[in-house]
Amino acid sequence: MIDSNRLRRAMRHIASQKGAFTLFALFRREDGLGKWDLIVSAPWLEGANLETRGELVDLLAKSIGRKSLVQLARVEPIPSKNPTIKFILKNYPIEDGELRIPTAGLFGLQIEEGIILRAQQPARKKPARRVQRAS
Repeated sequence: MIDSNRLRRAMRHIASQKGAFTLFALFRREDGLGKWDLIVSAPWLEGANLETRGELVDLLAKSIGRKSLVQLARVEPIPSKNPTIKFILKNYPIEDGELRIPTAGLFGLQIEEGIILRAQQPARKKPARRVQRAS
């Protein structure tokens, strides 16, 4: 079994360096041979290229260790505009915890088990106030 507490700590650590996640969830597919997929979404991952994905995997490896990393079948960044991301945010909101979901069809796949560690839009940063200067 994958250590969700360790992954939650990794999520927090990576978020402190890169920015908050919109979704950070584990899904075990029916045809996934018992391994888990880590599905992530974050503003800083939008349009993720190979370099950004590699950086995410490196940060995960540093946080959870290479042995734990091989328990994952894949790490998949998904754009926040994806309809399934919107569905999860609406139906399974959680800021920082562990929400187990039943068998479901998500992302066009049959999911045997799901663990959502975060499903919430990151807080928007407020623009700095302008200081009016006396003329």
